[in-house]
Amino acid sequence: MPKLSAPVVLAALLWSGQAACSELEQVTNSLGMTFNKVPAGTFMMGSAPDAPGREPDEVRREVTLTEPFYLQTTPVTRGQWLALVDGVPSAFPECGDKCPVDGLRPDWVDWFIDALSEQDPAWDYRLPTEAEWEYAARAGTDGPYYTGNCLTDQQANVSGKSVLAGCESFPGSDGPGPVAQYAPNPWGFHDMLGNTWELCADWYGPYEKGPVTDPRGPQEGQHRVIRGGSWHFQAIHARAANRFRAVSDIAGFRLVAVPE
Repeated sequence: MPKLSAPVVLAALLWSGQAACSELEQVTNSLGMTFNKVPAGTFMMGSAPDAPGREPDEVRREVTLTEPFYLQTTPVTRGQWLALVDGVPSAFPECGDKCPVDGLRPDWVDWFIDALSEQDPAWDYRLPTEAEWEYAARAGTDGPYYTGNCLTDQQANVSGKSVLAGCESFPGSDGPGPVAQYAPNPWGFHDMLGNTWELCADWYGPYEKGPVTDPRGPQEGQHRVIRGGSWHFQAIHARAANRFRAVSDIAGFRLVAVPE
């Protein structure tokens, strides 16, 4: 039965001098899923009207998250999936058990979450909200990427044929790769840029206007939100503010662990 270990306090992970949490409280369950505690806080979600690569649905707004939460440090892997749920969780089985699951339908994700929560009754597991995802992806930064104004193939598994103005292009990727092969962001999260799209809890829809607290998105909708870009999409789509609709089965996911 998966059980989360006692919290372990880690030294802060720094990225080129950018802001980072002074301490990272981390827990790991028996499936090898590791979660970092994200502090409550306020940030600017979306992108400014003059931001490079901005899409119309990235309306800038102040968001306050009133409660800390534990977010998985990587996307769920094939090995973690197969430990609980039958079936082929990837269109790229040759990538191996350390690669992220991908190409999933939301109801398949729900099956996994139910199975994990049943085996680990001390914690509830869920998808992050869109606001939680972007807050953790930014990790105290405010640019298009937590790496700065540009993204390279040394920082994320994305296609570099379409990049932001002033950035250098690079070859496209051949497919997904093992998680945590690139340096984490300042809060210790890997693969929030590229590799595989990540499913969020929210239905896709326009943002509420003005400052909001603990937003959950529309109560219903046609498509769920996915975030982060993927190996197959251009670097411009891996920006922290970029939003995409799950119009087909192309996403993986990472989880939030909620103590009971």
